[in-house]
Amino acid sequence: MAAAATSASVQAMGTAIPAPTPLSTLPPVNRYTLRELKIQNILQNPRLRHEVLFEPKLEFRPNSSGQLAEAKQRAAQQYWSAVEQNLHGESGATTITMLVIELREIVAEMAEDTGKPELAQHATDLRERLDDARVQQQLLRNTFDVGAAISVLGDTMLVLAPAERHSAAIARIGVCVACGRMVRGLRLAFDVLEGIKIDIANSSIDMYREYMRATAVAFERSHFALAVRRGAVAGLAASREWWQRALADARGSGASADAVFFEAARELVLDDGVPLPALFRMDDVRIAAMRREAERLSVAGTVFLSFMQFLQAAARNQSQTKLQTPEFRTAIGRVDHGLLAAECLSMLPEACTVRWTEPLRANVATPGVSAAVPGVPGEVTLSRLVADLLCLACRALGRTVLPAEAAILERTLLRAARYECPLREVVEERVNAALRLHTNSLADTRTKAHGTECDSMPQGAMDALQRAQLHFLQPALSALSMRIHAVLAHHWLVYKLFYASPKVSAEAASVVIS
Repeated sequence: MAAAATSASVQAMGTAIPAPTPLSTLPPVNRYTLRELKIQNILQNPRLRHEVLFEPKLEFRPNSSGQLAEAKQRAAQQYWSAVEQNLHGESGATTITMLVIELREIVAEMAEDTGKPELAQHATDLRERLDDARVQQQLLRNTFDVGAAISVLGDTMLVLAPAERHSAAIARIGVCVACGRMVRGLRLAFDVLEGIKIDIANSSIDMYREYMRATAVAFERSHFALAVRRGAVAGLAASREWWQRALADARGSGASADAVFFEAARELVLDDGVPLPALFRMDDVRIAAMRREAERLSVAGTVFLSFMQFLQAAARNQSQTKLQTPEFRTAIGRVDHGLLAAECLSMLPEACTVRWTEPLRANVATPGVSAAVPGVPGEVTLSRLVADLLCLACRALGRTVLPAEAAILERTLLRAARYECPLREVVEERVNAALRLHTNSLADTRTKAHGTECDSMPQGAMDALQRAQLHFLQPALSALSMRIHAVLAHHWLVYKLFYASPKVSAEAASVVIS
């Protein structure tokens, strides 16, 4: 779930996909897979509740991409193809019975889960009208009206559906069955029910979001203590060793346990070469994203300063006639560093990575031409970056960039790509220093991870960025500092008593819920 910034989502139907043997198994979407989306299960899901705390737009959605989605689609296609063949055999009536009863149970359970007596009555009515034995008997006598059964189910589905967009699909189910496309209608019914269940689950998350946030610390403490008692938590000793090392490093400083934790954990987040202790496993994906964001901002700063050096050198070349009015100028005609910095930052969108090792393409050396360079989604290639910067240089200079100048820009970026590049080292130092100052300020002044206004970056950090011409990174660095603090503050509230206990044991973990 990454999640994940942009709208986060939790992939629904993440359980193992049934093997495609329709005579003995249920379809891929069935009452058991949909039970994952019951509000009772959501409220007892530690991973989901943890994600709700950090992702304000968290929601379920069907698997629509990736390997799991492809496997699910293949299984569904095989299943329903086999059902189509089976309908014409001796066990066709049994198959129809199983599918109709499964639809009935899904709809009935959805009605019962609402907690509303008037809707729960629909479950009782459905089970009476579509009784297992009665349906089987009518099918054997060739008197079962599948269309009527689908109509009864559809009426209840319409009542349960939280969005009007499902009404047209529910109507198509009846049309398919009436036209003799039995399998198509049944398959559509299961798909529609999955969509309705996901909508209901998302509505439940919205309804209980504030409750889950308010009780997050107590819930995670309790879940952790119970998991330790069952022996279901790995890596406790290693987590305790990390904490003991942090205490040892701070010995003699007079720092409080809170200060020691926030400093040690912050350095853990900023050092992407250090593995995370086991107790951070709930945030491993989130911390990896924070590390990538810090690297992206360092790269953006390095690219901008390298580009400005190139632009200043190119501006001294007076032999070229300006073909257009230079862009990115202030009212008095000077270069507007802020606008150029914003352009450079936009070339490296959030969550992207730069592929420095990609060989440069010949066409990027054509000044003023931003060639379409294919790449992996979320990845910025060196060719793409050089091409975009050349276009930006043409606009800023008001003329075409010479091939020799383009070659200089390429070499400048290649030098900046090396980790031992002095400029890159300076930028990374400034970025990390700003993050340290801001997260320290947050840890000193905030007692909660959520619910208060965003504190501004300390003036000292902003002044340092200004002197380094990296002030354009301040908003993104402030946002990243807030994300880091939120994760660390919540972690400390949950596990502080565990870290403070003298030994790693179920008894020590029990203090977490005391």
